[in-house]
Amino acid sequence: MNSASDDSVTRLASQADAVGRLAQDTGGFSAVFAAFGSGDPNAFRWVLDRLELLPYCELICEWVRIKLCALRCVEVCGPPLRDEEIPSLRDFAQAAMRLSSNEKLLRRAVDAVSCGDADAYHAIISELKLVPYCRLLCQWICSVGYRRICHLVCRPGIVAVSDAASELAASGKELSALLENRKALDAIEQFIIEPNCERLQTAIKDAEFAPRCHTICLFLCIWRRVWVCHTLCVEPPPILTGLYAVEEAQKFALAVRQLAGQPRALADLASAVQARDAEAFSGIVARYRLWPYCWQLCAWVTSVTCHELCFCVCPPVKDHPWFTNVGDFNIAPGADIDTTTGLTLHKANGHGGPNFAFFGNLSLGGFCPANHPVTNAPMAYRFLYQPAGAPKPTPIATSYVYGVNGTSGVMVGYRNVLWHGNPNTLQKVYLTGTGTTSPTPPPYSPSPTPPDHYIVPDADGWVTVDPNALGGVFDGYLMGFASYAAFPGGAPPSVPAGNAVTTAKNGANAAIIFQATRVSTIAAVNGGGAPDYTNQLDTIHINNWSEVNALNFSQFATGCCTPIDKTLDVEFTVDHEQMAAGAWSLVISSCALPSDLDITPTASSLGPPPVTVSPQGGYGTVEVDTSGWCNCSYTVALTTRPGLTDGLIDRSGNPNPLTFAICNHKPC
Repeated sequence: MNSASDDSVTRLASQADAVGRLAQDTGGFSAVFAAFGSGDPNAFRWVLDRLELLPYCELICEWVRIKLCALRCVEVCGPPLRDEEIPSLRDFAQAAMRLSSNEKLLRRAVDAVSCGDADAYHAIISELKLVPYCRLLCQWICSVGYRRICHLVCRPGIVAVSDAASELAASGKELSALLENRKALDAIEQFIIEPNCERLQTAIKDAEFAPRCHTICLFLCIWRRVWVCHTLCVEPPPILTGLYAVEEAQKFALAVRQLAGQPRALADLASAVQARDAEAFSGIVARYRLWPYCWQLCAWVTSVTCHELCFCVCPPVKDHPWFTNVGDFNIAPGADIDTTTGLTLHKANGHGGPNFAFFGNLSLGGFCPANHPVTNAPMAYRFLYQPAGAPKPTPIATSYVYGVNGTSGVMVGYRNVLWHGNPNTLQKVYLTGTGTTSPTPPPYSPSPTPPDHYIVPDADGWVTVDPNALGGVFDGYLMGFASYAAFPGGAPPSVPAGNAVTTAKNGANAAIIFQATRVSTIAAVNGGGAPDYTNQLDTIHINNWSEVNALNFSQFATGCCTPIDKTLDVEFTVDHEQMAAGAWSLVISSCALPSDLDITPTASSLGPPPVTVSPQGGYGTVEVDTSGWCNCSYTVALTTRPGLTDGLIDRSGNPNPLTFAICNHKPC
C-alpha cells in the first residue's frame, strides 16, 4: 500500500475505535447526536470530555457527519434506484455553478437539506431544472454544511468559517475556472476515477489550480462517493427518525468497532472501495455482518480514503504560516475581494457586499506555528501595509494596531498555563496595541480562571508565537489593523444642504503583507532580508471618511419656526464614494400620514426644482405639495449608509431628522 492508503487505514481504525467506545455509553452517544443536531459545540465537547474522548473530537464528529449525510440525502432525494444514472463530473460541476450563482435559492436549498425538507428541496432544484443532480447536490450541500459544524465543535477559539451558503457560493466560482479548462477537467476526471495522488497533483498543478486544490479535490470526492456507493450497495437504507435513528446509529458504531482491530480487513475494504470491486466489498461486508449499514459504510470508507487522497494531492498548509482573511473575507485571488478595485466581490457570511470598501478596525486572519515547520526554531510574524504608489511598506505596529492593553484587541488563541495546580489550564491570548506584554505565569488570583494574557508587538510589528499556544499555533485572527491610523478619514466637508460637494473625500488602495520567520532571523528581515514565509492581499480599498448628510427646508431661511403651508421644499446633499454600494433615503413620517412618504429622488424622477442624482448620492431640492395636509408635526429623515465593512460588521445607517409643523390647515 502507498502512504495515502496506510493513512486511510490508520484513520479508519482510529475512528472505528473512537465511535465504538462512545457507543458503549448509550446516554453519552445520544447526547452527542443531539448536540450535533442542534449545533451545540459546548454540549458536544462536554459529553466527550466526561467520557475522556475529547482528544478524538474531530474523528467522532467526522464519523457522525458522514453517517448523517449518507441518510439525509436518501431522505430528501428518495431511495437510490438500481438503474439510476450518475451524471458526469463535468455536468455536476455545471449544476453546482447554476445553484451557487443564485444566492436566494442556494440559501433555501441549504436550509431544506439541513431540515430534511424534501418538498422544499425538490421545489428549488425543479425551478432550476436540476432534478437529475438531486443526490449529488444534496451531498455537496450536506458535506459543506456539516463540515462547518465540526469546525465549530472541535476547534474552540478558532475563527469561524463563513456560513455554508457563502462557502458553497465561493466554491461555485472556483469551479467555473475548472469548467473553462476542458483539458484539465478531462485529466482530473480520469485520475479521480482511478485515484493516483501524483498524477492528480500534477494535473492540478499543470492547470495552475493549486490555490483551488482543496476545493476541487473535495468536490471530486463528493462525486466519487455517490458514484462508487451506487455500484457497491443495492438495497436502499431504511430512514428512521427520533430515538430509532439514534439507536440505529449506535448499532452501526458498535458494528464498525470490530474493524478497529482488523487492519487487514480495513485495508481490503479500502482497496475494494478504491477499485469499485463489488465482489471484494460484499465479501467483507458479509463476513462482519454489515449489510444493514452498506450505504453508510461505503460513504464512510470512500470519504476517509478520498480525504487522505486530498491530503496527498493538496499538502496541508496547517504548519505553513499564512495570511488568509480580513474578517470574514477570504483574500485568495478571486475569492471574496476584487484584485483590481480592492472592493468586496459579494457578501461573506451575509454581510459586506458587493462592492463594499473597508473601514475601521480590520481583523487580519491566518495562522502561524510556534515552531518552524522544518527547523523547529521559535517563530514570529508581522503584518505591513503599503499604500498604492508608496515606495515601501510600513509595519503594522504601535498606533496602527488596534486595542488598548487589558480592554480590547483581537484574540489570537489560547495557551496552556499552570493555574491552581493544573498545568493544562487554558488562558485566552489577545494581541493589543499599547501597554506591555503581560507576565508569564499570570499573577495569582482566587478566580477559577486565569486572567487574559496580552501580547504587544515590538516596534517593528513582530509577534512571537507563544511556545505554549494551544496546538502549537496561533490560528484565527492574528492582528487588528487600525486602518484609520494609516488612512485617516474624519468628518466630511461642510456643505449647505441642496448644494453640490466640490471636495469629495475618497478612499485609497493598499496592499497588506504578511511575513513570518524564525525569531533568530528577525533582525535580518528588518534589514531587508527575505522572511521564511510571506504572502499578501495585493489590493484592499480603505475609506474612513464619513459621508455628507445635509438636510434643510427652503422655508426655514427665515427661521426654523416658520410653519409650512402649501409647499415644502426639502434641500438635501448626500455624498460618499461608497454610497452606490450602500443606500440612502429621504422619507417623511407623521402620525397624520397613513404611511411613511418616500420622497427619495431617482434618475427617473428628476425635474424642477433641479435635483442631481449620482452614484455618490445627490443634491438639490425636492418639492412636496402639502396643501391638503392636516395640522400636525411631521419629520423628514435623510438616512445614509455607505457601503463600508470592517470585515465582520457593516457601517450602520446615519439618520438625520428635521421636524416641521403645519398649523393653519384643517384638523387631523
